[in-house]
Order: sequence, then C-alpha cells, then structure tokens
Amino acid sequence: MSQLSNRPLSDTLELTSLGDVGERRVVIVGHKSPDGDCIGSALGLRSYLLARGADEVSILVVGRMPDNLRWLPGAETVHQLSAQSDLEPIRQILAQARLLLLVDFNHLGRIGNPLEGLVAEIVGKPEVRSVMIDHHPEPDMGLVNEMYSDTSACATGFLIAELLGGGASRELELHGGADMATCLLAATYTDTGLLRHGQITPTLFRTIAHLLEVGARHEEIVLRIFKSDKLSRQRLLGYIINERTTYDLDLGVAVFTLRQEDFDRFGIEPGDTEGLVNVPLDVAGIRAVAFLREQRDPDEPVKISLRSQGNLPVNEVASAIFGGGGHLNAAGAEYQGTLSDALALVWEGLRELVHRYPDC
Repeated sequence: MSQLSNRPLSDTLELTSLGDVGERRVVIVGHKSPDGDCIGSALGLRSYLLARGADEVSILVVGRMPDNLRWLPGAETVHQLSAQSDLEPIRQILAQARLLLLVDFNHLGRIGNPLEGLVAEIVGKPEVRSVMIDHHPEPDMGLVNEMYSDTSACATGFLIAELLGGGASRELELHGGADMATCLLAATYTDTGLLRHGQITPTLFRTIAHLLEVGARHEEIVLRIFKSDKLSRQRLLGYIINERTTYDLDLGVAVFTLRQEDFDRFGIEPGDTEGLVNVPLDVAGIRAVAFLREQRDPDEPVKISLRSQGNLPVNEVASAIFGGGGHLNAAGAEYQGTLSDALALVWEGLRELVHRYPDC
C-alpha cells in the first residue's frame, strides 16, 4: 500500500524556505536498534541534504549501530543514544531543527527511549517541517506534514533512491553522488539480504543500476557488510544451528533462541545477531522461522524476529499474539516475560498460522 505525498520528495527536502544560511538545520531520526536500512537511508539523506546546502544534518538513534556499518560515509557523525546518554545536547539539536525526517519506521513508539519523548515534543510544532519516509505497514498518517510510505518497497533506502532518481529526475546525479548512492545501496542490500528476499522487482534492478551509475560502491558494500564476520560470530552461528534450533520439517518451521549466558560465551555485541534469523530458511521445506533472544539486561523484554517465504504472513503472529508488526515475510515483536513463555506462544502461533495457510 502506498501513501505518497503529492509533492516530489526533492521539493519537500528543499531547504531555502527553512531560513537563511546558518538556520537550515535538519534532524534525521531512525528507529531503535538501528539496522542497515535505517543507517544507510539516514546517511544517504544526510549526504544529499548537505549537497543541497543544509548547514547541519544530525542523525539520532537509540542503540548502537552494527560494527559492519561504521565504514559508511558519515557514520562517525551518528548520535547513538542510551539510557545513560546526556540528553541536553540532543534537546538543543532538536530545538534548532527546521526539518525533521523520520526514517524507516511508522510510528513514534519505534524510536525508543530516551529519544521518543523528545521527538514527540517537536514533531507537531508549526515551525518544524516533519516528514516520514518508510516502507512498514500502518504508518501514523496524522503524525507528519508529508508522508512517503510504500509497503511494496523492499527497503526504505530503495524508496528514497526511487523517489529521488526515478523517471526523469536527476536528483541523484545533481545532489547525490557516490557517497549517497553507496549508502542507499547498502540500505537496500541489507534489508533484502543481497536481493534474496523481499519485493524483488524490475524497478528495483533499474534503481540499483542507477545507483551504480552515480557511483555506488557495490564491491565494497558486499565485502565490508556481508563478508566481514568476526570469528566469534561464525562460532555463534554454528552453536545456534547445532544446539539452539528446533526444526519441525512436517510443519515447515524452525525456531531458535539465544539466552543471556550466550552473550558472554560468544562475546555478542549489537549487530552480531543481524541476519541470523534468515539462515534456517535455506533448509529445504522450511517456510517460517522464529528467533527469540533475551537481552543482557534481564528487565528488558524478549525480542522476537519472524521470517517466512512465499505468502505466509508471519506479521499476523507478531501482531495477534505480541502486539508487534512488520511485513508479510519479515516481522518482529517484544514480550515482557520469560523466554520459555514466549517460546510456547511462538510455537502455538506458528502452528496455527501454517494450518490456516497450508498452500502459501
């Protein structure tokens, strides 16, 4: 489903109306626990806006970005917040914003604390132009001035590239450049697993070709994001496959878990679990996968990631049982309780889902 503003994105991101030189300050907010699509999209927009004359572009996220994204152009400028962060500088950044971009999420609850409340204070102010750019279902339509939401887009990075570079538009050439193109291509690759899942369309390949023409560094993205595993992560993957995964081949479901003790055993850091949920889908006959993990802080909820193939809607399990959400083939949720209880609910939900959609 598409909810696109009537204004071209390039017009919405026009900066001269924000004020005189020195006043054109932009804030980009991503979702908590930022992934490749979130960071790549935000950095791509940062590069574009600076080329168009922004005086300052600040990127704010809650949580630490994965290590394999830290080489992306501009990554060193991202503010990564936690419960221990000094919020006064962040308040000042938000207070000076004239353009607020909410990127790769569909409602304020996805921002996470302590940033969510600060953003809520400014998002409706008349002096701040607010824009949402996203591809997740059910966006909060009344939240922003301009909405660019398309659930058929495989990634927010792809959506941005298509909106700025599709058709006769030359925005990517005029104001983008190789750094922006590299960030948006990285965003697209990470959210599709190197084009292995999601909405893979002819338009996607045309857009990728355009990004490559502008200078996107395909080989570097593949090498530094997809072929940069630490040895500890490879060992973690082997442990998960051998010790933590239950396969029900009759049902076509695989479920695996990580517990608190695993974090210390394998030295797990933010980003180390990125993409692991997709691994069991390589097993013949597996239609759906669930990955449940405890957090280092025992007071934090259990995180649940769900993936599927074909038209099996795992987002129904995420929303109906846990109040989560996401896409048909990729969804997530949190559970404030024990891992054992969450595991039982996931198995119950997946069994019911597979029986309800036997031919998907």
